[in-house]
Formats: sequence, structure tokens, C-alpha cells
Amino acid sequence: VDQLRKNIEARLKVALPTDLGAALTDGVVLCHLANHVRPRSVPSIHVPSPAVPKLTMAKCRRNVENFLEACRRIGVPQAPVCSADDITTGELRLLSLDPPDLRLAPPPLSPEAHLAGFALFYLSIMSLLCAVYVQLL
Repeated sequence: VDQLRKNIEARLKVALPTDLGAALTDGVVLCHLANHVRPRSVPSIHVPSPAVPKLTMAKCRRNVENFLEACRRIGVPQAPVCSADDITTGELRLLSLDPPDLRLAPPPLSPEAHLAGFALFYLSIMSLLCAVYVQLL
């Protein structure tokens, strides 16, 4: 989990809290990750402001839906991994990956390598969210 958090922080150049699962439920980080892989794949991201530091559930859900739609447009397989509700509520039903599959490669140069790296990253994030949820039970 720490390695994945550090990888996200390095790619997005942000600091994330220790509770990565909670940090991902509003969809902001996920949308920024999609845009990192393919610029402008998520055209609009709802972000908290100093005046309103917490997003409404509707805005969180819209961010997550935008992320999932960007994944489909980028070419991530439509396997039944999760829904927007699964991410925003933390009730994930996810496939399990062997540990070597959780490693992320450095950002690739070709479009095919970008797609493969993003698909691996997406599955890793979903597995992480599942692990966090199981730990909370």
C-alpha cells in the first residue's frame, strides 16, 4: 500500500494521506491519474475549495463516474471490476492480483505501453481499495 501511495504521489507530484482508500473515494486523485495517462481524458473535475473543503456525495460520484468513463475511453477492458458506488462507498467487490501484478512500470513512451500501464495501475488501485475495505471490516 505504501509503495502504491508513493508511486501515485511521484506521478502526480502531490502528498496523499496515510489512508489512501479514503483519499480516493472522492474521485479527485483518480481523475488526475486518468489525465496523467491521457491528458484531457477527464474534462471536468470537482475539487474541494478552501471555502467548501468537502465535496458533496453527488460531486464525488460524478468524479468517480468521469474516471470510470475515461478508463473505458482509454481502453481499459470492461471486465466487471467495480462501479461508482463501490468506490464512493468503499463497498468493493474486486478480483485478486498476484503480487507481481501490483508493480507499476515507469511511464511508457508508446500508446500501447501507456494503455497497458494504465490498465495495470487501474487494477492495482481497485485491488488496493478492496484491501483497505477488507481491513476496515
